[in-house]
Amino acid sequence: MREVTPRLLEQGHEVRGVDNYMRYGQEPPPDGIEFLEGDLTDLDTVRRSLKGVDGVIQAAAQIYGVAGFHRYPADILQKDTMLHGLILREALAAGVRRVAFISSSMVYERQADVAREEDVPNMLVPLTDYGLSKLMGERLSQAFGTQYGLEYTIWRPFNIIGLHERAEGYEPGVCHVFADFIQRIVHEHQNPMLIIGSGEQVRCFTWIGDVAGAIARWSFDPATANADFNLGNREPVTMMDLGHRIYRLYHELIGRTPEQDLRFTHAPTFADDVQVRIPAVDKAREQLGWEAQVKLDEMLRRCLAHELEEASAGAAAGSR
Repeated sequence: MREVTPRLLEQGHEVRGVDNYMRYGQEPPPDGIEFLEGDLTDLDTVRRSLKGVDGVIQAAAQIYGVAGFHRYPADILQKDTMLHGLILREALAAGVRRVAFISSSMVYERQADVAREEDVPNMLVPLTDYGLSKLMGERLSQAFGTQYGLEYTIWRPFNIIGLHERAEGYEPGVCHVFADFIQRIVHEHQNPMLIIGSGEQVRCFTWIGDVAGAIARWSFDPATANADFNLGNREPVTMMDLGHRIYRLYHELIGRTPEQDLRFTHAPTFADDVQVRIPAVDKAREQLGWEAQVKLDEMLRRCLAHELEEASAGAAAGSR
């Protein structure tokens, strides 16, 4: 929501944000909003958050990489589904008109090929508890729409890349893969670099600003009422190729020719690690006129430049 909020403000919305700072600790809230610190698994916090609100963008969740899904399965499945149910139930009492739910491409984790919106009702149930929690969130939204007439919009972003995610500790896969790789290449200078599984897993990465623009512009529009949309960039890449791209771009930015090519060591993977995830994006393009604009190399270049600036600022502050 860090990227969605300024776009909502630009469109003239008044915004109230809620965060419990669970993941990264205390951070200043965005300018221009009313902010509540609290946990949305708490009923009183939900009620305070929804008082006087017309629409909700429900993005609260415990979001991790593949190893994080397996470290915190009970918390993810129980808490994330509980808080979404609380928000939907209290939205009815508060007179909220629509709840937009930020789902995930992980609902498609057992799809063998391209992920299409029309496949969701008949696809295999996700194996991971994170994927299942998102599918349950979607079904809760639809159930409240069916029974109570509460409007919803479901967004399924595919592998978002942004400036503010950072690696956590030394276990691969707790955070998202691009942040893991930047940590291992830029800060740890790993070569060979540790990678989970074969490295042949295929993903499509999407710039956070492209996703945020769609969510801010269309979450409360009549065109998205009671509908679901994939939001993704159709530029498939294997995880080994992702590593090679980060390695190449990093050396371009620091103006140094690498002494050797990037090599890999392989950590055991998880039985349910998705091998291919590619979005169909025709629905968003045809119905909303939305397409992802930022290409993968540009996403990575932005993140690497930001990481190098942060590291330089930190080193300068430490030398004072």
